[in-house]
Amino acid sequence: MSRRFPGFDRKTLHGTAMIKLSELHLGFLTALGGMILLFASANFGALPGQDYGAGTMPRLIGWCAILLGCFMVATSLKNLPEMLRPHLADWVRKPRLAIAALGCIAVIACYILFAETVGFIPMSFISLLALMLLLRTSLVTAVLASLATTLVVYYGFSRLLMVPLPRTEFLSFLG
Repeated sequence: MSRRFPGFDRKTLHGTAMIKLSELHLGFLTALGGMILLFASANFGALPGQDYGAGTMPRLIGWCAILLGCFMVATSLKNLPEMLRPHLADWVRKPRLAIAALGCIAVIACYILFAETVGFIPMSFISLLALMLLLRTSLVTAVLASLATTLVVYYGFSRLLMVPLPRTEFLSFLG
């Protein structure tokens, strides 16, 4: 039995169907993601009449991610030789699941590339719909969930939190 994962022995833990990155790798990636978030939010402007700006929450999350990543790396160093080896999971050998994973990455990349041009609402809806269909959600459920999620996130961020989201003139009637 493992002290770190009660109820799992080493063979059972390494035989599960998931991506096997060690805590060292995940800690490094978490800290790196936090640094990227800090860099990306560095030029967010202040909001008129507010003591904080649009970059306040991204910077806070970035610093938390950096601290969490450093903690994960520090705690994993006691098992260093084992922590350096990433393990491929069984699902990587199944073409449908591997294509779905690559599709998710492609959808995220498309959102990043086209959100400024197309706008948040259409790109968010298209991205969510594509992800749900890629993961075999029924069409009606995918359309309704994508629409509801897009509108809730849009109004939550743009109106309540006053975070500037990419806009398009096509949907300017939404506010």
